[in-house]
Amino acid sequence: MILKLNFITVKILCILAFSSLLHSAQSQIVNVESKRSDNSQEGWHGSLNLSLNFTRNTDDVLDYGAKGTVQYLKQRHRLLVLSDLSRVVAGGTDFINKGYEHVRYNYDFGNKRHFSFEAFQQAQFNGIQRIDFRHLTGAGLRWNVLENDSLKLWVGSLPMYEYEKLTTGIIERNFRQSSYVLFFVAFKKFEFQTINYYQPRLDYLSDFRFSSSNSIEFGVLSWLRFVTSLDLTYDSAPPAEVPDLVFTFRNAIKLEF
Repeated sequence: MILKLNFITVKILCILAFSSLLHSAQSQIVNVESKRSDNSQEGWHGSLNLSLNFTRNTDDVLDYGAKGTVQYLKQRHRLLVLSDLSRVVAGGTDFINKGYEHVRYNYDFGNKRHFSFEAFQQAQFNGIQRIDFRHLTGAGLRWNVLENDSLKLWVGSLPMYEYEKLTTGIIERNFRQSSYVLFFVAFKKFEFQTINYYQPRLDYLSDFRFSSSNSIEFGVLSWLRFVTSLDLTYDSAPPAEVPDLVFTFRNAIKLEF
């Protein structure tokens, strides 16, 4: 458990809040594959991160959140529980107010575990995206096509039911198909990973959501690595006043010693 309390300038906080605002749009589709633990030991594993920041300047700025991950492994059974809550309030106005809870169960077929059954349920809200409440539940199959230290290819397809209530009062009830592909390759000092989700309505295929998370990492020197990433989400039928396409591009350097 980590609890942070620090005081920073409004300028830095605004930059962080803007970055979080861009990232919050991605949470329409929760990227579960990036949050699966590589820990193969049986039993319970998890982490909890709590944050609290307060700044007093021309306005009071309160930034708090909580992230939790719990995973249970037992033979062919796997249970994953994810939660995320974020809020930024400045001058009495919400700049970020979002959260989700996701539960996913997997049962592996066969000793090689190439195929598995998975079922999930998810509840979320996102004030920026005008989502007052959204509930998803679905089940389907997952195929680990390839999986080793240098190459991974996972695909999954799960029909799901969606209940969504917008802050405008509009209520939607739809059946969607949630399909995803993860591809990872590592070669010497180079790593590339892409995770893509596609969720069309089954009765109206032109109404769909697409999310893609991509990262490239390569070594420049033995102690220096460069990382670049692109995250984007597209909604063909977003709520009023919400953009259909949102993306975030990041560059970073990593020092290893």
